[in-house]
Amino acid sequence: MLVAVAIGIRFAVAFLLLYAAAQKLSSPSSFRQTLTALKVPSPKIISVFVPLVEIGTAFSLIAIPHELTTSALVAGLGLSFAAAALTALVRKQNIRCACYGQAGEANLGARQLMALPAWLAVAVMSYYLPDGGVAGVEYIPVSGLALAVFVVLRSFLRPALRNRSYLRVLETQ
Repeated sequence: MLVAVAIGIRFAVAFLLLYAAAQKLSSPSSFRQTLTALKVPSPKIISVFVPLVEIGTAFSLIAIPHELTTSALVAGLGLSFAAAALTALVRKQNIRCACYGQAGEANLGARQLMALPAWLAVAVMSYYLPDGGVAGVEYIPVSGLALAVFVVLRSFLRPALRNRSYLRVLETQ
């Protein structure tokens, strides 16, 4: 049971990171604005670097979960997200975070700080808990396909849930 939970958490975090990276890369200006507001040096470079690290971390969680590098990447991302939130809170600035693209924008703050223990737990869990044989490069394409299906479904379900008439139009076609 614990192994199944660990696998589920690893893949869920990997999907989250892949989705976040895709959103940042598809709308780099939103993420760059967040970095500029945080006064991060070289926001153009960092706005590409962070999503690439997220992608690398996601692939590492899927393919090589027991490597120290994987745990360090997960913990490093969690710490960097918390540091961004802490920066905004200390400066008493409302900094919009384009962490999940423009649709998911919210202010940096307590949410990222409260997520830090979860990031650290994932880092520890991926290193210490057994992978149940569900680890390796061969799982990356399957994970990518699952994420693509999720994104497509999400793009249809969000308007459908907001507007029931949208569903009726789809039913008549």
